[in-house]
Amino acid sequence: MAVETGAQDHRAVEPEQWYARSPEEVAAAFGVDPAVGLSAARAAELLDRNGPNTLPAEEPEPGWRRFLAQYRSYMQIILVVAAVVSLLIREWGTAGILLVLTVINAVIGMRQAGKAESAMNALKSMMKVTARVRRDGREAEIPAEQVVVGDVVLLSAGSEVPADGRIIAASALQIDESALTGESAPVAKEARTLPGGRPGSADQRPGPADQSNMAFMNTPVTHGSGVVIITATGTGTELGTISGMLSATPEEVSPLTKELDRLTLWIAGAAGLTMIAMFVLGRSRGEAWDVLFVSAVALAIAAIPEALPTVAQTILSIGAVNLARGHAIVKDLPSVETLGFTSALNSDKTGTLTMNQVTVVEVLTPTDRYTISGSGYGLEGTVHHAAGSSDSIEQAVLPYLVASDATLVDGKVVGDPTEGALVVLCHKTGLDIDATRERLPRLATLPFDPTYKLMATFNAASDAAGRPVVRCFVKGAAPAVTARAASALSDGMSFPWDADLRERAQAHEDRMARQGRRVMAAAVRDLDPAGFDPSGDLLGYVTELQMTSLVGMVDPPREESRAAVAAAQAARIRVRMVTGDEVTTGAAIAEQLGIEGDAVLGADFAALSEPERLAAIEHIGVLGRVAPEHKVLLADTLKKKGDVVAMTGDGVNDAPAIKAADVGIAMGSGTEVAKNAGQMILSDDNFASIVSAVEQGRKIYDNLTKYIRFVLVLLVVFVLTFLGAALFNIAAGEPFTAAQVLWIHFFVNAAFGFALGFDRESPDLMGRKPRPRGEPVLTPGVMVTVGLAGLAISIGLLCMIQLGRSLYDSLPIGNSIAFTSFALCLIVAALECRSETGTVLTTASFDSKQMNRALLIEVALAIAVTQMDLFHRLLGTTELALRHFAWALVPAVALLLLWELGKLVARGRGRVR
Repeated sequence: MAVETGAQDHRAVEPEQWYARSPEEVAAAFGVDPAVGLSAARAAELLDRNGPNTLPAEEPEPGWRRFLAQYRSYMQIILVVAAVVSLLIREWGTAGILLVLTVINAVIGMRQAGKAESAMNALKSMMKVTARVRRDGREAEIPAEQVVVGDVVLLSAGSEVPADGRIIAASALQIDESALTGESAPVAKEARTLPGGRPGSADQRPGPADQSNMAFMNTPVTHGSGVVIITATGTGTELGTISGMLSATPEEVSPLTKELDRLTLWIAGAAGLTMIAMFVLGRSRGEAWDVLFVSAVALAIAAIPEALPTVAQTILSIGAVNLARGHAIVKDLPSVETLGFTSALNSDKTGTLTMNQVTVVEVLTPTDRYTISGSGYGLEGTVHHAAGSSDSIEQAVLPYLVASDATLVDGKVVGDPTEGALVVLCHKTGLDIDATRERLPRLATLPFDPTYKLMATFNAASDAAGRPVVRCFVKGAAPAVTARAASALSDGMSFPWDADLRERAQAHEDRMARQGRRVMAAAVRDLDPAGFDPSGDLLGYVTELQMTSLVGMVDPPREESRAAVAAAQAARIRVRMVTGDEVTTGAAIAEQLGIEGDAVLGADFAALSEPERLAAIEHIGVLGRVAPEHKVLLADTLKKKGDVVAMTGDGVNDAPAIKAADVGIAMGSGTEVAKNAGQMILSDDNFASIVSAVEQGRKIYDNLTKYIRFVLVLLVVFVLTFLGAALFNIAAGEPFTAAQVLWIHFFVNAAFGFALGFDRESPDLMGRKPRPRGEPVLTPGVMVTVGLAGLAISIGLLCMIQLGRSLYDSLPIGNSIAFTSFALCLIVAALECRSETGTVLTTASFDSKQMNRALLIEVALAIAVTQMDLFHRLLGTTELALRHFAWALVPAVALLLLWELGKLVARGRGRVR
């Protein structure tokens, strides 16, 4: 009798341990005869009840809503309010400029928000496959979305598993589950029933990587064939679980965005208090409301860093272009600067830290040991041996070549990755691949099967006396082959497979396993052609074998990975390895790369309580056999410790953790799901490129902080100057007009913004400790520096305005001197903001082409704004004489001296500490 399936759930029984139930029990649970399959009527009923075998798609947000969402930022709100006030007091030009600014900011923000394609939709697109099923006793090919629970699905090499199911029959079945589990090699599947976990204790159940009798949605069959009864479809599958994790994982707000929001509120508060003071003082002096409103609008424009979003976006955009040249493609701009905060880097092992190319590095015969040079599937490499040992191992490795279906085509491996590595080994020994196989015609094949863990071929050959024999060539897992051995062969001599040889072989197996190597064995046996039946029980012939060799295989680290890990550690970034492979394999590779820390199972890490995880995380360097939820848990734990987390991955199983990280890094060769979930795509899959990207991110963020310090000085000057003018009734409370304020913002501030944003990298940038999560740009030191510098400039500007009125009896001259002096002071501030403690009184202050150009342009403009009639009309300035420019220099020179004095004190305190 079929199990009743809820209308809202694609999983037939939840939580059901299908791997722990026999094929007969599973068939009975769904009321299906595997030889016949479901009836068409029953399949239609289940499809109608449970819905199609698809994943939910995210509905795209309408463009108008995404546009309006850009107006939620504090800066946009302040700009809109200032524009509305300008309209009310009939300042049409000012209102128009402010509204245009908001539209520009919104369009830029909307374009960035719309760049990333939905990871959920990418998951859905992966489902566009077909399935071969049995229904009403006949085989039929149907769209995968029409597969239902209870369907009997036929799998073969090249097909994709359409939904999760229990394997009830398998013949040499292997499935590539790397995208789901992170397992680097195809997984052998079987129909054998597995032990169940404790009822009600999900963490005791094996993960997908350990469920050898289950097949999972969207994993390709690489070898063999099988029959599956579908147990879950759509959202009830393992892939559906990941889909739910993706939708439940909140997107992170970048550190810079948080800082800009905090900065905007701080500025708005200061400007608001200043406005209140202006109104109170103005009304007490009997000034008209409309005059006060004009001054208030001028202050609002002055206090809002209108150019900041545009400058920041431009700096990040060009930074993204530079990152792309280094193989790091950034999808959303805030991630560029977030890279600079990275303090924890969780890297996938296979293909990122390693080459993702299995390589034989060691061969052991019964009497000798050989090492193999070369890396990956490259054909370059030689066999190295000790003096006195045989210099040829052709006979020892011959079974790996003959009992294999992999080939070399134009110098490249075609076929199973493991078999390909063994064929490359044989090529390095000098064997001619094709000629050797032609000399040994294959008569029969025993394909690899997970139950006996070996493959054998039976080939026509001749023995030492020239008599024809059927030679059985065997390769497989070392324990499986050695268990069937009776003797050993080395240099043409036969030795009994006695206790001594068995112990030596076991010791080598254990040693290589500790080194993270996969161990395989080879053997041969000669059979009498008269008694050989190629259609009989081939496994029965695989006994009394003659051992020829053991080999150790590894996915080697990339040559540049060790240096890159060291560079990351020198930059105070903690590197951890996250892998779907065994813990011992991960630990061995981590040791070679210099990754420090303990190696633990993902399930063991997840079993810890939160306080235990927070305490243990500092000592963990490798997480092995990880499931998707373990990776998310790792990222969340590190965030709670205060780290800014970067996470790499390439599979579907990596997508939730990539999305949960502060910087999700997807491999260019990975799945579209991972790429769409990430903020950055690594086009060369190289860990070294991540470290380079972090360095570029630090440079970009460091330069942005230089600019923010400069902007803060500017804003403090505006607020204090307007406040001082109101307090002391200077220039009727309006020291600068709205036009002059906008000129400073867009023709002085923006110019130096670009110069600072593209400044040279600060010395020892990668030797600094990453900024802690949540540490504000407005540190006490920055606040003191900005406050004192802003106060000094404000006093100087107000003095210049009063000077013009008292000495030259002209407010316009005083205003023009102050306006010119303001530009000169900002030139000094731009130079000083390049370093918090470094002096500008060195030639290094002029080592930036961008800064030098900006300095020359701003000096020229500072003179032009008072000497050209065009600027007189636009900005309300008046012509100045040489003596006026001399006065304008006084505040700038005073600022330079005071700032250098402050830095000298700061350097002295630093040395004392």
